[in-house]
This record gives sequence, C-alpha cells and structure tokens, in this order.
Amino acid sequence: MCGFPKNLVYVLVDLVCVLIVALPIMILKFAGQPSQRGFFCDDQTISYPFYESTVPTWMLVIFGGGIPLLCMLVGEAVYIHRTTKTEGEEKKKFPFLPYFIRVYKTVGIFLFGTLSTQCLTDLFKYTIGRLRPNFLSVCAPDYSRFNCTDAMGRYVYVTDYVCTGDPDQIRESRLSFISGHASLSFFFMVYLVLYLQVRITWRQSWLLKPFLQVVAVILAQLTMLSRVNDNKHHWSDVLAGTALGTFVALLVFSKIYYEMPDQETLQKNPVREEEQLISHYGSVSLRPLSEDAAES
Repeated sequence: MCGFPKNLVYVLVDLVCVLIVALPIMILKFAGQPSQRGFFCDDQTISYPFYESTVPTWMLVIFGGGIPLLCMLVGEAVYIHRTTKTEGEEKKKFPFLPYFIRVYKTVGIFLFGTLSTQCLTDLFKYTIGRLRPNFLSVCAPDYSRFNCTDAMGRYVYVTDYVCTGDPDQIRESRLSFISGHASLSFFFMVYLVLYLQVRITWRQSWLLKPFLQVVAVILAQLTMLSRVNDNKHHWSDVLAGTALGTFVALLVFSKIYYEMPDQETLQKNPVREEEQLISHYGSVSLRPLSEDAAES
C-alpha cells in the first residue's frame, strides 16, 4: 500500500464498517424469515383489530432522521463560521474543508448509529418472532384445520396452522419485539438532544435549548405511543425499543462528545480548528482562533 493516501484508507475502513452493519439489514429484509410461533385461540393480547400506522415508516425515516440531519448541517456551519478566522482574501470564503470534515464526522457517526439501531432491532425481531397484537386479524387462520381445545375443553397451544391473510402482512405480524419505530425515533431524538446540548451556546435565552430538547423527546414519545395505539406493538416492545435507541445514541455520541469544545473553552483556550477535526482524515491549516473571533 506504499504511496496509497492514508486518509483514503481510513475512509474506506469507515465504509466497510457501515457496509458490515447494513448487510444483516438487507439480508433479513429480502430473505429473512421470522421465527414461527404458535398461539392460544383465546389469547386476547393478539386478538386486536388491524389499523394502518399513524406514523408510517417513510415518515419516521424522512422526518425523524431528517430533523437531526438538518440541525447538524446548520449547526456545524454556524460553528465553523464562528470559530474560524482568516485574513485577506480568505476572509471572504467559507472554510468548506473544515466544514466537510466536521459534517463527515458528526453526520457519519449519526448514520452509523442509525444503521446499528436498525440492525440490532431486526436481529431481535427475526430471532424472537413475537406475534403482534393484531396477529389473529392479519393471519386469519383456518380454524377448520386444527382444534383450539383438547378433549377436556382446555385451550391448547396451536403450532400447526395455516394463515389465509396477506403473506406480507402475516410476515410483518410476526415481528413485534422490539419496536423499530420506538428504537429509531428515540435514537434520532436522543442523539439530537445530545447534539443540541453541546452545540447551542446562545445565552440570550435560557429556555431555547431545553425547549427544543423537550420537543424532540415528545416527538419520539408520541411515535412510540402511536405503535401501541395502532395495535402494532405490546407495551414491552416499545419500552425495549426505547431503551435500545437511547443506549445506541448515548454510545455513538460519546465518540464525538469530547471533540466538541464548548464556547467557554474556546474563549479561554484559543486553538487551531484542525485540532477539533478528525486528525486522520486530513489536516486543515488555519490560523489560531483569536479571542475576538471566539467572542463574536
């Protein structure tokens, strides 16, 4: 690998890590079969009617994931603008390279965390194969092919049955644990809460930051509750999804937390911008940040 750009090697390593995490998602999506579980005919927990999703998957991905992405793109641009100072002609230019590297790091880790959350969620779903609350409505089993009770009139656990409903919906009805909507929505919003905690340093309003953070948590909570209300998940499914999404957000955000100095630190200790970037992705030669620039 003599002469091969070292920073390109690191980018390729990152890409391989992303592909490895994404691979199980693709395999399970197109070729995976959830674990086959039986049921009791009198099980009320899986006898609820089928409802369409209040929050469809496309809405969760576009809006749930798009809001944090937009905040990071804007937040890093503002951060670079306020913490870099150039002279002469460079003063008229926006430092795109430092911005690109910061976005690569912040957004890249966010996307990796998203894929990790989905990968872990799918592994739970397909391995456990828990039946959704609307399973019997979706499955529409042919009761003429099996007996729900034994000779004593006691309900028996039915494992040999045939569903007559839509095959795609039947497959989905076996993927209750854990809730993907809950895990992803809480990953998105907890990551956003942590990002806002580090990035927002505007002291003119003490309530802006907590207000935005509370709104983010409420959005995630409403998404989680809608899954129970739509008969898509049991309570334990959404609570487990909430825990998983929160855990992954805390885990991946800790990777960049210590590389995001707050404004007070920048004012007391002016530093070179390149020291706040991922050093192995390439260096950016900028002048030291002056106290005047830090206070602007």
